[in-house]
Amino acid sequence: MARKPRFGQRTWNFSDGGNKFNGRPRYVRSRNQKPISPALKRGVIHCKRCGSRVVGNVANCPFCGRPLRPVYARFWFWLIVVVVVALGVVFIVNVALPEENTMPSSPAEPKLPRVVGGAEDSSLKALALGTTIDNSGLEVTVSAVSAGLKAANGAQIYVVEVEFINTGEEATVLYSTQWMLELPDGTRLDTFVGSAADGATISSNFEAYTLAANGRFSGRLYFAVPEPTATEEEGGVSEDVDGTEPEGTEQADTGPAAPTPSAVVYQPSALAYSEELLVTWEVAR
Repeated sequence: MARKPRFGQRTWNFSDGGNKFNGRPRYVRSRNQKPISPALKRGVIHCKRCGSRVVGNVANCPFCGRPLRPVYARFWFWLIVVVVVALGVVFIVNVALPEENTMPSSPAEPKLPRVVGGAEDSSLKALALGTTIDNSGLEVTVSAVSAGLKAANGAQIYVVEVEFINTGEEATVLYSTQWMLELPDGTRLDTFVGSAADGATISSNFEAYTLAANGRFSGRLYFAVPEPTATEEEGGVSEDVDGTEPEGTEQADTGPAAPTPSAVVYQPSALAYSEELLVTWEVAR
């Protein structure tokens, strides 16, 4: 009968010592490989080709020569990246982005206005007051021309009344700079901005005015016609050589009257000027 071991004692058998098949397998070094210091254990990597343990700061495995650095840590990789990025930038600048037009853009040629209710080839010159023209969906009518106040400099102010109707589907902009007043001698005057003799401010009631689609607007333009200077042929006062008035002459109380305008001139396009496209309404005398 076997004797039981005492408390705290154990009988060891040969089988309790274990063998080489128990536990994790141990790596066998190559024949010429020396053991690595424990201080370098964290910097040790394994070569994927031969399985040798190698210090991580070397470029190639010293046993089989396989490169150990990753692709992104190599010089030629970043050289390729730089070249690809440069080619991409050149492509975007020269192909993808729209090419900037450095040539000065000329305004589009406006369409020829037509007389509303007239023949297809009706003339746009010397129209009667009250005649309507269609300027690409904008109907324009000069209804009246009348003499108004005197300007502060003595010029005669003429008032031109214009009716606008926008028959288009989009809003349009009205400019007073598209209008001129023509005198009998061919001189054309621009719109007047100033003050009357009593100090009141005079200016057109539209400048860059936006007229909505299907909208109607009554415009008023002012033009200052200066009085002509007096000459000897027109009854002016002459002087002797010594600067005194000759005997038997009297100074005129008033100078010659300002000329009556002959026509109202309208430029259909605010950008493209063409003498052939100008529309004129004749002022009755």
